Amino acid sequence: MPTEEQRSNQTAPDQQDSGAGITITNNRVIRFLLTNKNVQHAVNLITVAIFFYAIYRAAVGPTDSATNFGNVAFFGFWWAPVMLLSLLFVGRIWCYFCPMGAIVRFTQRFGLQRHFPMYTRKWFVLGIPLSVLSLTALSFAMARWPMYKVGVAYSPRLIPVYWLTILGVAVGVSLVYQRQAFCRYVCPATGVMSVTSKFSPLEIAQNTETGVQCATLEYKSDFLSTDRRCTACMKCTTEQPDEDVELRFRWPGAKVLTERIPLVDEALVALIIWAVFPIDHVLGGPVEETTLVGSLPGFLAPTAAYAVSIIATILAFTAVNRLASSWSGIDWTTSFTKFGLAYAPLGLMFTLGSHAIGGLLESGGQTLNVFARGLGIPLSLPAGASPAIVSAWNDFFVTGWLWLAVLWSAVIAWQIARTMTDTKKLAVKAFAPHFALMVGSTYVVATVLASH
Repeated sequence: MPTEEQRSNQTAPDQQDSGAGITITNNRVIRFLLTNKNVQHAVNLITVAIFFYAIYRAAVGPTDSATNFGNVAFFGFWWAPVMLLSLLFVGRIWCYFCPMGAIVRFTQRFGLQRHFPMYTRKWFVLGIPLSVLSLTALSFAMARWPMYKVGVAYSPRLIPVYWLTILGVAVGVSLVYQRQAFCRYVCPATGVMSVTSKFSPLEIAQNTETGVQCATLEYKSDFLSTDRRCTACMKCTTEQPDEDVELRFRWPGAKVLTERIPLVDEALVALIIWAVFPIDHVLGGPVEETTLVGSLPGFLAPTAAYAVSIIATILAFTAVNRLASSWSGIDWTTSFTKFGLAYAPLGLMFTLGSHAIGGLLESGGQTLNVFARGLGIPLSLPAGASPAIVSAWNDFFVTGWLWLAVLWSAVIAWQIARTMTDTKKLAVKAFAPHFALMVGSTYVVATVLASH
């Protein structure tokens, strides 16, 4: 019998074939890139080389984070905007390029080849059934903590320690478990990818199941997909080169509604994304300045504020969802899972507008200059956009962009409410508390940003 996780990743045929799309493998160049076994190896050699080179330059380069190649490569270029934009627009296809994934695929050849613990066992917390998949939520929260609370993102000399620690975990897991277990269950980015892929307007997917021995065989996802935990190992396309691959267009967030078996662990990731961006990003500072938290020594104060932001966000959502489910009579666990995912756009839009777009406008030229020069390419772009453009964006970010995020989340939440209830009156009861929390939290965030 298939496990719940196996069933959850078998998308119904009508869902797989839904939506407009184009067959990208009709193009000979794209077919070659997707079906030739050596292409990804060549790409990964480049990304792994840059990965270690950036670590080295972080250790020996300038201590100024703005001019250190390693610091800029990891935190000014890789995470935002490159990785962030790829996650939002084409889902998990980033795994194709990931240097950590390439290292995992290599080292697991020498491992014990054990299966990672599966998901039949559940742990109930606040009445919510959590599985080992919640490791992705924990690993994401823990990986971001040293970036901004310990100062890794601003201290080049800490970067080698940070990345080599994650690399050590990746290699250790790979030497025990098979099928890229680190990439699918432990990697700090994999949980974020599984959530962001549901909101991307584009999906790269193979038309039919190929049945190859892919990394996701443990739970029957035997075809290329940008959803869930496909690691873009490309075995499905390289071993079955005649199978077409499509670029499909879909409504951002529609996957939240059509997922056959939503996973509560992914909803938890979505809530942590919201807790980190924007709740902690904006309100973590004021929490840290309180007498109780501010009196803690060293980095314990920002760490405590970080924990408060995450815990308070999850508890606030839990209370609101309890109220909404009791009012409307919908199932508590299902509503937690569905509505939890609806909050993801609040975090995704914030980090897109603040880090990706805002960062590019303020210092995108300088970032590209440092990155290119670190690779020996002379480049002299303007440091950033004019102060007037930056100021205009910052104003729009507070007065318009954040509220577009609320609109996006609210539309998804309303559709969820309609599908989970029998009447429009009950849908309103299920939707209203969540809408109030979305609007209220965004108002607080926008007010704090405006005051600065």
